[in-house]
Amino acid sequence: MLKNKYFLVGFLWAFLNTSCAFAASLTLDIEGHDKKTGQLHIAVYQVKGALTDKLKWDDLELVHKLTELVDADQAQQPKVKLAINDLPIGFTCIRLYLDLNNNQLLERSSMGIPLEPVGFSNNPSLFKGEPIPLDSCFLLQQSSNIQNIKLKHHKKRK
Repeated sequence: MLKNKYFLVGFLWAFLNTSCAFAASLTLDIEGHDKKTGQLHIAVYQVKGALTDKLKWDDLELVHKLTELVDADQAQQPKVKLAINDLPIGFTCIRLYLDLNNNQLLERSSMGIPLEPVGFSNNPSLFKGEPIPLDSCFLLQQSSNIQNIKLKHHKKRK
């Protein structure tokens, strides 16, 4: 009986230490808000399975979601800096938008073009629309994880 107790304690200790080793922190440096205020909606996804060009956003697992208010003081700064903790290590993709009218939705034109600032990890081109996850994925490691994301705005024609 005593032997089983020590085995269980040892197993739990090993499990907890191993679980902690697989948690990572990520720092986001977000720029391009152009002194605008609103709610920054951030979604962090992890790739489950193979990372290919056939992968779609719906195939990813949402591992963290957060909303951060960009107030007048933060809007005056060139970057908004955020830290996210306890993320799983692995291939990760981030997409975010700045909700300028605080309605919890990404406003789009009739053609589907975002009317509010959007951003993705790795800052892929948005020329052909929303990038595929392959263009936005990076390897989240146990240490030194920083993503610089530039919000991009749809320019209105004059």
